[in-house]
Amino acid sequence: MLSAEREARVREIICDILELEEDELTLTGRLREDYGADSMNAVEIQSHIEVEFDIEIAREDLKRMVDLKTVLELLDTAKAR
Repeated sequence: MLSAEREARVREIICDILELEEDELTLTGRLREDYGADSMNAVEIQSHIEVEFDIEIAREDLKRMVDLKTVLELLDTAKAR
C-alpha cells in the first residue's frame, strides 16, 4: 500500500472513531487535547489499525499515539503479525 493510501486509511479510521470530518484532522492536531479522544478511543484506534494493516503495535507505544503524524510513524515501525 502506498504511503498516501495508508495515510488516507488511517485518517479515515481516526475520523470514524472520533466522529470527525476528514478535513478537521491535521497531521499535528493532538487527538486528546484537540479532538477529545480518551483512552478507550486510543485503544479502538490501535485495534482498528492493527487489523487493517495486519500488524501489532506494542502496548507501550499506545501512549505515544498523540497525533496522526505519530500514528503513521508507529505504523512504519510496527511488527508484522
